[in-house]
Amino acid sequence: MRMMTVSRIRSLLSNLNGPQTLGNSRMFWALWLVGLAAFALLPLVASRYQILTASNFLISAILALSLCLIWGYAGILSLGQAAFFCIGGYAYGIVGINLIETTGESVSAVIAGAIAPALLAMAVGALMFYGRLKGVYVAILMLVVSLLLGLFMRQTADPTYAIGGAYLGGMNGLGPATPSDPAIPSLTFGIGRHSIEIDGRGAGFYWVALGALVAIYLGLRWLVNSSFGYLLVAVREDEQRTETFGYDVRLIQFAVFTLSAAIAGLAGALYTAWGTYIHPDGFSVGPNILVVIWVAVGGRKDLTSVAISTLALSCISIELATWGEISLLVLGFILVGAMLAAPEGVFATIGAWLSKISARRTGQATAARPAPTGPGARL
Repeated sequence: MRMMTVSRIRSLLSNLNGPQTLGNSRMFWALWLVGLAAFALLPLVASRYQILTASNFLISAILALSLCLIWGYAGILSLGQAAFFCIGGYAYGIVGINLIETTGESVSAVIAGAIAPALLAMAVGALMFYGRLKGVYVAILMLVVSLLLGLFMRQTADPTYAIGGAYLGGMNGLGPATPSDPAIPSLTFGIGRHSIEIDGRGAGFYWVALGALVAIYLGLRWLVNSSFGYLLVAVREDEQRTETFGYDVRLIQFAVFTLSAAIAGLAGALYTAWGTYIHPDGFSVGPNILVVIWVAVGGRKDLTSVAISTLALSCISIELATWGEISLLVLGFILVGAMLAAPEGVFATIGAWLSKISARRTGQATAARPAPTGPGARL
């Protein structure tokens, strides 16, 4: 029984390595653990502002991974991924404001933040995929949906736009409906008096965000190297051929689109808990295009590359923030340059290059070993 359990665990862990992801060697995982340890220890040496900023970067990486899943592996380009992010943020705030005094926790609000955009994705995805929309039409439709949602949220300044104790607030952002209602809560675990509040500006929240990013990264890495991941790649490469083999392409696209929206919504919920604030500007063109830039520069077909590029470009964005609106223009030039220099993504290209070098060295080392001799040698 114990041997069977160990073999099952090894079988499950084997999906973390596969042809759908770069970095499958022991060296990669050793470096990965070193990097994870460095990120985990960051709050011990960083300032409060740096911890606050780093937490936001980690949340951005979760959002980027959600787009990498549908665009890089399923071939579905969405220009409205930030809409799912904002819907998750608003759902967290609305549920949190209404339940925090009753339950003393905001975990249910985080769950609502993932479920709400997933339900929206199910409605929109059913229309798109079962309506046989493809390519650029999906991208345009998602951008239109995002802009329409943003237009609606900007027109909710009237006091009647309140859900329980949560006031949508229009351009002022989500907040309490009356002075007696609670504000958007920070991330809170527990029940009643035994609850623990984690301030988004502290190290505790940073570690929660890091844990969420690692869990989602490993979960998606396992998914894309599973049989379902092979189906996603098959749909990306040739929908018609995949359908001739008896697979329901529309159902596959619908399922991965919904999962991607839930991940983006989870990132939005964490963002709202981080800053206790959510604003309709997140539905605009800029945030939606920014996610595409993160994914394209890193390499849309690899999760690790996307996570690294998002963190790197977020750091660059902070440095460019003092330039005002020109910062997005600079990021656009970075995207153009990256696409010209490395069409498959800068970090994905570097990763593939390093993998080839590692494979060559391994092959040379194997070839240099003397052949076994003696009675035990194979003939």
